[in-house]
Amino acid sequence: MNNSSGGGESSEMNETTCTDPRPYKAQVEVTFPTPTQAKHAMDVLSVDGELGDRVIKTFAIVPSTEIDDQSGLILRVTVEATEAKMLRVSVSSFYDLLRVVLKCYQEFQ
Repeated sequence: MNNSSGGGESSEMNETTCTDPRPYKAQVEVTFPTPTQAKHAMDVLSVDGELGDRVIKTFAIVPSTEIDDQSGLILRVTVEATEAKMLRVSVSSFYDLLRVVLKCYQEFQ
């Protein structure tokens, strides 16, 4: 998780925090063995939007450089929130839903 405060550049960071409506950010990357699984997971996980405007969740599929045959893809989820608590709740909820998706893949292999 990335919080936009602290460090040696505090005045610049605090200025960014004041102007950024969602200063709390996290990025989750999940590697899938096949492009089809990555696409299905994104379709399932991105169906329901966040309630309200305090959290924004964006999904993207990017090529994986960690897999030898380059056939896998990474599902990248970026979560931005107005409060640390909202970020924590949204990321936790995402992991719960991701677990269900992965269990389904496991059951139907």
